[in-house]
Amino acid sequence: MMPVTDATATREERLSRARAALAGVEARIGTTREAWDRPMLPLASELEPLLPEGLCRGQVVEVSGATSLMLALAAGASREGSWTVAIGMPAVGVVAAARRGVDLSRFALIPHPGAQAAEAVGACVDGMDVVLLGPALALSDADRRRLSSRARERGSVIITAGAWVGAQVRLDVEKAAWTGLGVGDGRLRERELTVAVTGRSRAVATRVRVVLDADKELRPERAVVRIGVDEEVA
Repeated sequence: MMPVTDATATREERLSRARAALAGVEARIGTTREAWDRPMLPLASELEPLLPEGLCRGQVVEVSGATSLMLALAAGASREGSWTVAIGMPAVGVVAAARRGVDLSRFALIPHPGAQAAEAVGACVDGMDVVLLGPALALSDADRRRLSSRARERGSVIITAGAWVGAQVRLDVEKAAWTGLGVGDGRLRERELTVAVTGRSRAVATRVRVVLDADKELRPERAVVRIGVDEEVA
């Protein structure tokens, strides 16, 4: 009998092998979905003003304007034992993920899922806690609806860089600025983002300033400043 290879395997066979491999990893590492029965995933303290209700299981969070913010949103849960995967994000690498606080021992990359994007995302929603999605994945509106339903059933969080009808939360990065460089010297010390937060429960945008990559030794008091509803940012 001819052995089954990636070239000859059917789509169902490849997906079956991927799910079996994921189950094997969970068994070896000892991290299963049952260990995460809390309704919220941990969120880094500096990002709590963005999502005061927390990073809720089963929700879709749409992020535009900053891949770094997507990674930062996943970092708190990753450090506490959650598995995270980035799908369709070829520019994201392990250095960027580690810099944002993602635990690389529980981080997977699927940079080019191609025409099988829906199947790849579905398999990861079944087995991962946080699923990061790039903006150009081959997903139809029907695919997105099915994946949203699947995330609710499985308790995963989808954080997507592309538009997603029905997303519970939208985070739009309106401004980004680095500080730390002087005239001919210095180094980048922190990055400040101005993020507009909207969603199903927020008819009016709330704007929040978030500082990433802060040099805590120099600016220990610098964290997050919440700005009033629809207030212009200076």
